[in-house]
Amino acid sequence: MTESEPFVSVPDFEQIQNLTLSASDQPSSPSHIQILEQPPINILESEFIEAELLKISKEMQDLVQLRRVPTLSVDYEDQWSTLKSKASELINVVSQKCCRIQAAALRRHLRILHLAEQAKGPFLYLVNAPFKMLKQKVLKQQEEDSLLQRQLALEETVKQQADLLKKQSENITRMMALIQQQQQQQPNP
Repeated sequence: MTESEPFVSVPDFEQIQNLTLSASDQPSSPSHIQILEQPPINILESEFIEAELLKISKEMQDLVQLRRVPTLSVDYEDQWSTLKSKASELINVVSQKCCRIQAAALRRHLRILHLAEQAKGPFLYLVNAPFKMLKQKVLKQQEEDSLLQRQLALEETVKQQADLLKKQSENITRMMALIQQQQQQQPNP
């Protein structure tokens, strides 16, 4: 045992049964960990993602601090398992939403390309067409161009958020690997 590790005496079984934990002694239990059942609308906002990652980080720190508390290992492992599930669920929900948005953007883009190809078809003579219809077509074209520009801006934003999410996911994976490595390096008390 090194000087930095505190000495923990393990009481006998009867003493453990008679102990009641106060609210401050209670570990972050699985009741505090909620897996996203219905993702919120703002799930791709960086503030939401950062808030969820901070919650995961806090719970992870709490569990790391509990590593020397004499409790049932099944309960402790269950808390870790729940935390891993929560992190995985967050990544899955965000990635699914991003993939759905990207697929819809791709479909719209392909539809626009297809319509552009069809428009290159036979030239229509508009000599006898009323001016009002031509004006409506021009306005419609301007509107479509505006929508296309907004769509491209949205796709760029989604791409940036996906890159940010990927970096955050890599950071979580690295952090979890580091914690597991530290746990394996420390001898069991």
